[in-house]
Amino acid sequence: MGYYSTLRLTPAIKTPLTEDEFRSAWQKANDELVGTYLEGYLEIYNWEFEGKENGYSRFQLSIEADDWTEHYASLKLAYFISSVIAEGEKCILEFLGEDGELWGYYISRNLIKEIEYIKMVDGKPLDESYL
Repeated sequence: MGYYSTLRLTPAIKTPLTEDEFRSAWQKANDELVGTYLEGYLEIYNWEFEGKENGYSRFQLSIEADDWTEHYASLKLAYFISSVIAEGEKCILEFLGEDGELWGYYISRNLIKEIEYIKMVDGKPLDESYL
């Protein structure tokens, strides 16, 4: 992935947490990075409380940075989401690097899976046989 990247999607998530509980969990996630090489990298993200929906709090992710910035804590962000998202809910985080590389995560409660980006031609993986 490149040094600079952009968040392609700004997902919204449902959580069983109250707004205060959510903000406390977010602060704890930020505090855990103090003194590490990732310190400060979660601070570019912000969560906007959108209200209640079917008994769940709904938060929209926003970014407090230029369109192209350093998303070095993207995996930490994914772990945070997996810890607070409501059971049965899903979320996709997707990033585009300055070099054109894509990476992302499929997230549900306590589960993170890396999204694979495979070059395809006619539904088949692109490899040296096409050259």
